[in-house]
Amino acid sequence: MNNDVIARLAAANPVAGPAAQRRRRSRYVLILAAVAVAVPAAVAVADQIGFSNGGTPVPLSAVPLGQALQDLKVGSTMQYLGTLNGVAFYATRNADGHFCIAIDHVNEQFDKGVGCDLRADGFPSADVRALTFPPARQLQGVAADGVATVVALDASGAVIDSTPVTNNLFASTKDLGAAAVSIETLDANGNVLTTQRLPGR
Repeated sequence: MNNDVIARLAAANPVAGPAAQRRRRSRYVLILAAVAVAVPAAVAVADQIGFSNGGTPVPLSAVPLGQALQDLKVGSTMQYLGTLNGVAFYATRNADGHFCIAIDHVNEQFDKGVGCDLRADGFPSADVRALTFPPARQLQGVAADGVATVVALDASGAVIDSTPVTNNLFASTKDLGAAAVSIETLDANGNVLTTQRLPGR
């Protein structure tokens, strides 16, 4: 992602003032821990792993679970990244610089979620090229440039789902339950870029 896009997205997502302490929300709210796989008031990446989907700024009031996002120190806007297979994606950086996303299953009343990658070297980076959300149930999330496919693996390493990446987004409709243990990101030639263990697996 070039500096112009980063500057434009950062301007669209001003840093929020002091925010309320994070607290647990409903089961649809997830704060991604340091081991999670992982847009952005833009995704600035030290190792040049890019994220080209700059999105369109929307007010926080238009994003599902806005109150939870305020608790995560997200500013007044997020970037709408697009909708894929009935899932709308939003992202930004919060006041602490963490990458945060929100998803909305647009045809379902309650299946929505928000979360932030709390790692210092989180998404997108050389070791973290995809952020799944929620991490255990379906392959749905965002991927760095160069990722063509995201694959879910079970405990034995067998492929249990695979989905293409479109404009940095992926959204499989297959319900994996708790079978997924890790994910792989693949390039257009089928080469494995990363293998990322899911939180709690």
